[in-house]
Amino acid sequence: MKKGLMLMLVTMFIFSLVGCGNDTPEEEDYLVTITYWNIFTGPDGEEMVAMVNDFNELHDGVIKVNTQTVPANDFYEILNTVVPQGEGPDVAIMHLDLVPKYADLGMLMPFDDLMDDVEMNSEDYIPAVWDAGVFDGSRYGIPLDVHPIGLYYNQDILDEYGVEVPTTYEELIAACEILTDDSIDQWCMPLSTVWPSGHLYTSALFQNGGEGLDSNGEYPGFNTSGGYDALKVFQDLIYTHNASPKNVGVDEDLALFRQGKAAFHINGIWMVNAIIDSEINFGTAPIDTLFGDIPAVWAGSHNFVMPRPAKVSEEKQSAIMEFVKYITENSIRWAGAGQIPANIQVLESDEFKALEYISTFANVSSLAFVKPSPYFEDAYTTIYSRVTEAMTSGTVNIQTLLDEAEQEGIQRADAALGR
Repeated sequence: MKKGLMLMLVTMFIFSLVGCGNDTPEEEDYLVTITYWNIFTGPDGEEMVAMVNDFNELHDGVIKVNTQTVPANDFYEILNTVVPQGEGPDVAIMHLDLVPKYADLGMLMPFDDLMDDVEMNSEDYIPAVWDAGVFDGSRYGIPLDVHPIGLYYNQDILDEYGVEVPTTYEELIAACEILTDDSIDQWCMPLSTVWPSGHLYTSALFQNGGEGLDSNGEYPGFNTSGGYDALKVFQDLIYTHNASPKNVGVDEDLALFRQGKAAFHINGIWMVNAIIDSEINFGTAPIDTLFGDIPAVWAGSHNFVMPRPAKVSEEKQSAIMEFVKYITENSIRWAGAGQIPANIQVLESDEFKALEYISTFANVSSLAFVKPSPYFEDAYTTIYSRVTEAMTSGTVNIQTLLDEAEQEGIQRADAALGR
């Protein structure tokens, strides 16, 4: 019953969305019309629509972009249905972690032969995220942004106790010894045991010299001394150093910070506007050496991709590249929505440097990504639930958790590889 309902909804979606890419009487004056699916809702979605409208106005009579928001929870299931039928958008936004998977499935077209026509090259983008868009020797993703995790700090609390923003693990522990105050229900750094704990672990893994996947990108690579040290960090912060309350749920850490009951909070850059709304006196800082000696921090990225249709003309391909280049080069507006543009020229602009909280959030030279792989979800994400276990128990054996996560990752990867 559920499967039949989903098929009916997808069919309706194909008619309502894919159909909007065909030339209509209102679009007869345009030489090329392209369809664009994005996954942005709320204020992010409003900014993206405004950027598309700016592009359409600039290219009036030549290129028309029809944009459609498809919530992320539905996007991939719908894409899985329509692309094999030769339908779907001409260009879309996809999470970077999933680009290799869809490229490996043959559901994406590479950009390699198209970039020269619009003078798009590696020097235009943050190197780490640019490199992460390549799979099996071909470029399948062009980055719009990076969205790392970083440190939010309560300036009033730090001033009251005479504490500086920590940049190392030792400094963090020393700060927490001063800032944790049971008499007024004040915590140093509440840590959610669930979201975004996996991203904190990935950052600590890289900072301690670990790798997410093996050299082939097929199997887990985190069961090493670096992976052990990274997992121990969060168990110790809670159960040895009393930096956080125990068993903190999703967004409870954020709530404590917004209420002025925590000196520090780690979350994604996408939380900037929510914390501004709390009206506390805060600042932001990178965490790229907060858990280890090697500068690195987890970041996600939204990438432009070209789903593989039945046929795309050269004119439409050129229009797609003009659109992608325009959006990435004019992404200062996107920064205001709580993202870091991937385009270097935008990052170096006075407008970006003037953005409070955003421009101080991360060192882009320290951004790190798990090796691009179709098996990322299978081989790596098994560690996430073990991070939760380590953070909810002060006695659970760290090595046992790593062994369990590795074994599960191997089994899942073998199944995906057909072995």
